Amino acid sequence: MNRKRRSALWFFIGAMLTFLILTLIQTGGRVNTEETSSQTYSARAVEIDELTDQHRVASYIVTHGVLPPYYLTKEQARSQGWDPSKENLCEVLPGRAIGGDRFFNRERLLPTGINYYEADIDYHCGRRNASRLVYSKRGDVYITKDHYKSFEKLKPIK
Repeated sequence: MNRKRRSALWFFIGAMLTFLILTLIQTGGRVNTEETSSQTYSARAVEIDELTDQHRVASYIVTHGVLPPYYLTKEQARSQGWDPSKENLCEVLPGRAIGGDRFFNRERLLPTGINYYEADIDYHCGRRNASRLVYSKRGDVYITKDHYKSFEKLKPIK
């Protein structure tokens, strides 16, 4: 390497080190991850809001006869690190929602003699809300916004 190139290389390295040192002095050596984390969380929240929209989920069930693939049962989610008491579903399993567990119709507000399943709808990251979609394999789809106190049957989507 000739003398001119070596001088240019050392100048470049010196400039980069100066920039790095000045940045560390300005920030006190700390990296601000709070803003990045909240932006990531917010992006996930928007995505899960859309994925669990009641009309989107109901339409998928009517068309395919099953929940969309981003739903996990409670047992599946727990085995992958979800802890309901920590309200950490979006952190542990981003883009996933709880659904597919059996709904036993203990309230007897739905027709009896049918196997029902439930899924979270209109979910926003954090604590699970009271909104659920309850469905059967034969195509019945119900919405409850008050955690099973009342149900609205959705008309078939064609």
